Amino acid sequence: MVTTEYNKLVRDKIPAIITAEGGIPNFRMLDDGEYLEALHAKLLEEVDEYMKSRELEELADVFQVIVSISEAVAGGQRELEYLADEKRRERGVFAAHIFLESVTKNS
Repeated sequence: MVTTEYNKLVRDKIPAIITAEGGIPNFRMLDDGEYLEALHAKLLEEVDEYMKSRELEELADVFQVIVSISEAVAGGQRELEYLADEKRRERGVFAAHIFLESVTKNS
């Protein structure tokens, strides 16, 4: 028997999928503090995977982690969307492809 260590947050159905494939998952439930820390680590993991692959499927994983974080720390996805809309109205989006190189001001 071979055991592979993962020590990371996984989606809710992963233990059942592992069992259905003949594996024996060893897992535990995280408390709220551990969960938030694991989500932050997962966000970095998923962003890294997206940056390497540039695939939309990986970006969907990033999105799911962001939604999960918003649910853990605030009002959830609706609150996150509201805040994003506020930023969009106040500062715009990135559609114009503007790359700011510098700003010169009078002292």
